[in-house]
Amino acid sequence: MIPLDRSGDGAREMDENLITFGCLRAKVVVRESGEITSASEGDIILIYSHTIESDTNNLIVTTQMRLFGDASYLPIAIVRIDPNDPREILLHAVRGLSEELQLALEQQGCELVDIAPSLIAGWQDESEISN
Repeated sequence: MIPLDRSGDGAREMDENLITFGCLRAKVVVRESGEITSASEGDIILIYSHTIESDTNNLIVTTQMRLFGDASYLPIAIVRIDPNDPREILLHAVRGLSEELQLALEQQGCELVDIAPSLIAGWQDESEISN
């Protein structure tokens, strides 16, 4: 099970020993109260985006991330790994997530993070073959 940091501090004040390798996104709206909640009716769809951190602890925005952002899929959690123990993967939820988004992270986030790196590796392998 991948631990979920609900404090919201993980997205901003990142442990220097951990390496960011992605983020989870959902179609969301921000209410006037500041709460971030799902914009989708029914099941919440989470999307994994591969990324890394810059030297200033900001996420590097990829073309894929821009496309998802344009479609209103915004980051709701940062995915980090401990280089000293690669089995240690952490999800750092952004501050202000609604209970339904936190639940979606708990239920879907772990599985998505487990399969995402292999999917990305598969896409990269296919693009190398087709080039």
